[in-house]
Amino acid sequence: MHPPRLSRAVRATALAFMGLGCLVSQALAGSPHEAAAPRPFSQPEPLAQELRHRMESPLVRELQVRLRHAKYLALYDVDDRYGLKTRETVRKFQKDHGLRETGVVDQATWDRLLPRSHKPTAAELGNTDVGPWFTGPGQAGYIRELQHRLRQAGHYQGAIDGEFHGATQQAISGFRARVGLPASHVMDERTWARLIAKTRNPRYAQLFDAPPASTLAQALDPRCATGRVVCISREQKRMSLVVDGRTLFTREARFARPGWESDKGEFRIWYMNSDTVSTIFGERTPMPYAIFYDGNVAIHYSDDFDQVGYEGGSHGCSQLRDYQVSKWLYEQVRVGDRVVVY
Repeated sequence: MHPPRLSRAVRATALAFMGLGCLVSQALAGSPHEAAAPRPFSQPEPLAQELRHRMESPLVRELQVRLRHAKYLALYDVDDRYGLKTRETVRKFQKDHGLRETGVVDQATWDRLLPRSHKPTAAELGNTDVGPWFTGPGQAGYIRELQHRLRQAGHYQGAIDGEFHGATQQAISGFRARVGLPASHVMDERTWARLIAKTRNPRYAQLFDAPPASTLAQALDPRCATGRVVCISREQKRMSLVVDGRTLFTREARFARPGWESDKGEFRIWYMNSDTVSTIFGERTPMPYAIFYDGNVAIHYSDDFDQVGYEGGSHGCSQLRDYQVSKWLYEQVRVGDRVVVY
């Protein structure tokens, strides 16, 4: 099943309360801003000791960082204490992976967690880096938006080129120091949240000279022949924007994991938000450029889709893997436009 469908009268209130969104199953790289190359996932290794409620150990700190990598623990600052939140998070992880739900991290649990997480950096363990926001340097569209926002904030004077170079990193460090965070070139969750609060979202045309290229094809449902409509084919794993029968772009799309499928059919866009964050299931999951068309089900950019492809999946949403495309689509549609899922 997917998150319950709400009446239009209560949707806005419910989404505001829940963080505006539906959970995306993700395995984000823990700190992609530190280097352009993706961080490798860890391999199983012996666990020094079992971890359980009320323990205090540096290994608990590592556990919390790894649970954050795996998108199970929404926690800004990690520590050495194995509290109730950590225990319940471990239980949820165990349940999702077919393990005994004990809340105790044993060797079997550790072996399942490590391949979904990365070796924590000193910045992560010391709470200088609390995890990435949206995506990393591999998405030039995101870096362009970041550079534009840093320019608005008075910390960047370079070109809007989508390169995560020294000038961009220095601008991040300057902004972090200005808002009272430790000086670092890491654009983590806390830093991004403060940056977007102090700047406006640049228009697509301020970042790019042309629409995103489109080379894929999609066999369209007959309902896509008239008007402005986003056409989503589950079977073809494609999503297209079609206007009066003319396809403007087609991209790969990803959908729900088994058991969380949302409905097929014809819908209307009822809400849009460029900085959506889901907290429905207790985690803070970024859903940039979210276009809601069926209750809590939305089209949005997914960093996890970009990172791991079709190995992952959502809890009902339709996902794109290109930040530039997601931003462009967001500006092409409006509330009331149709979405056809077939």
